[in-house]
Amino acid sequence: MYTWARRFIVPALFTTSCAAMLGCIANIGGLDDEEGSSGPGAGPGSGPGAGAGTGGSGSTGGGPGVEPTVCVPGVPRTSALPRLTRVQYDNTIRDLVGIDSQPSSMLAPDGVGSVDQRAWDGYKTAAATVAAAVMADAGARARTIPCTPAGDGTACAHQLIDTLGRRAFRRPLTDDERGRFQALYARRQALTETGSFNEGAQLIIEGFLVSPSFLMRAEIDETPEGEYFALNSHEVASRLSYLLWGSMPDDELFAAADADALRTPEQILAQARRMLADPKSRGMVKAFHEHYLHMGPGTRWSNIQRDPAAFPDFDASMVPLLSEETERFIEHVVFDQAGTFQELVTTPVGFVNASLAPLYGLDPAQFNGAELVPVELDPTQRSGLFTRLGFLVSHSGYERTSPILRGAFLQKEVLCADIPPPPPMVEGTPLPTDESLTTNRARVDAQTAPDACKFCHHTFINPTGFALEAYDAVGAYQQKESFSGAPIDTRVSVDMGESVVEIDGPVALSEAIASSPEAQKCYVRKWVSFAYERELNSEDACTVDELTAKLTQGGYTVLDLIADLTQSQSFRVRALQTEVAP
Repeated sequence: MYTWARRFIVPALFTTSCAAMLGCIANIGGLDDEEGSSGPGAGPGSGPGAGAGTGGSGSTGGGPGVEPTVCVPGVPRTSALPRLTRVQYDNTIRDLVGIDSQPSSMLAPDGVGSVDQRAWDGYKTAAATVAAAVMADAGARARTIPCTPAGDGTACAHQLIDTLGRRAFRRPLTDDERGRFQALYARRQALTETGSFNEGAQLIIEGFLVSPSFLMRAEIDETPEGEYFALNSHEVASRLSYLLWGSMPDDELFAAADADALRTPEQILAQARRMLADPKSRGMVKAFHEHYLHMGPGTRWSNIQRDPAAFPDFDASMVPLLSEETERFIEHVVFDQAGTFQELVTTPVGFVNASLAPLYGLDPAQFNGAELVPVELDPTQRSGLFTRLGFLVSHSGYERTSPILRGAFLQKEVLCADIPPPPPMVEGTPLPTDESLTTNRARVDAQTAPDACKFCHHTFINPTGFALEAYDAVGAYQQKESFSGAPIDTRVSVDMGESVVEIDGPVALSEAIASSPEAQKCYVRKWVSFAYERELNSEDACTVDELTAKLTQGGYTVLDLIADLTQSQSFRVRALQTEVAP
């Protein structure tokens, strides 16, 4: 309607170039899927993005195991201007103006570095599209514009600027900002076709949506707190809402910020617990566990293929169910049962429908169609997250199980062991098919017998994966090899960092992981990294140690852990980074 107006908005509202300001920030990307995909012809991808940094992989020392990071009190230097991720952008647009059309599809992918012209054009296009959609939708328009215009509409436009601006910027407007938007409305006659109130209101909405104060979660208060800057209550409110909801504050959180009632740990904790009781927090928990398990588009979970001759009970239509069942299980344990990390790893509940029932050894006739329903599984066969179909199937091959994929994931991502990549000369070593090797376990041990492979594989990776050989490549329980009829041996000695644990089978492995100090600390480390949206360093070790000590005592729920992430000094203050990320 007014292309000329869109060329006007940026220079008119902001004397400092928005693109230059946006270029001063760097956004943490998603987890890479190191093992690639689980079907023929697929390549590696990246994990899902939720506005959080990677969970890290544990130590960087000379051998496998969790690095004994020393607690060094302090606050890591971070950006004062983190940019909204695409997920956060969509959620914020939805909560701000009621448009739920995923406008982030017009934005450049989340990434690291400055905003280039392509990214800036995407922001402008999305803002124009959303503003037009608001004015075209009676419900969104009524939600956004708090008044009925009279006369030339100036009074109502000014009210719109105050109410929308406060919510879009997640803080009250400054007098200068208010004046710029008022000036924009005053020029609507020159900038639009008819100069109507609606066209002027659309200019205002679009202007807010291209503002750096909307696109960035600015933390620029310089009130000193010792050697750091204390976040003001509005900045804390944004930290809370984007951590727990991936979106802007609600009215109650805005009210607390306006009252300057987000200064103390106790005030922050009370709001965090309230927000975790809201259904919006479920999306955050889902996003974290997608990172934890390397789920999502472009990962092993999204590109599963199986040999139909070998696995007639499995077909491509079941692939989305594997992720859905895992997500339902996590939600059930974390929210419905107020469960702990230990219960997440050991609870023998599955979410099953007629399609998945045969893989769990259940009668599909007992299930009414496609709906996933909770079922108590055989506790001698199933125990928690890593015995769910999703993990087992996504970490298998086209025709057979993959103890290497399963074991490497558990060691690296669940125990945070530092296992180096294989030397180039041994990658692609074929699996031996000698008839004397009657089990997959024997074949994998033979495959990894060369000196360049043996230590890492035979000490860490293979034993962990062999404990899960009780499940075939589609996650069904098995006791004999399909190709030979030989009995499957799941007795192993698993190195868990501080100790070597004797384990017989997947249930015992789950119990060992649940009680493992390394697994508990690894889970905490990944939550801290996710919550603070960056890689961890020694200054985070105190927080990790404190939360791990609570988790190891038992009865400390996942929701307790999330709430306590808001209690560290790092959550309330900032130490401004001195160099701009490249």
